[in-house]
This record gives sequence, C-alpha cells and structure tokens, in this order.
Amino acid sequence: MFMSEPLSYATLSDDEQAYVEQYDELADDGSVTENERKILTFACTGLGISEERAAELESAVDSWQILIPSEEE
Repeated sequence: MFMSEPLSYATLSDDEQAYVEQYDELADDGSVTENERKILTFACTGLGISEERAAELESAVDSWQILIPSEEE
C-alpha cells in the first residue's frame, strides 16, 4: 500500500509507536537481520499490528516520513 501523506508520530496508536521505536532501534545500522526480523514479527503479533501495517510503518520510518522523538536522558 502506498502512503500519500507523511504520518505523524503523535497520531500513531501507542502500539504503533512502540513498533516504530522497536523497528528504528533494530534497523539502526540500515538493515534488519533474520533474527531481528523474527523479533519484529513477534512484536507485530503481540501489539496486534498486521504485517501490511508494519510494512507501511517501516517504510515511513525508512523514508523519514515518521520522525521518532529523541529520548532526553
């Protein structure tokens, strides 16, 4: 599915926010390993996110359409 508009992090559900944060952390080096993909698949199941929606979210993160707020430490 093609997204016509950028997504706002703030408009995502809590579960979607958790997923994009997990994805961003695991894909930090630019790729997702087979083991990391298993973790993400498990996260989808646990968060109730469809594979199609997860792919949309991942694509949006990869193309900078979703900017994840940095955590202040």
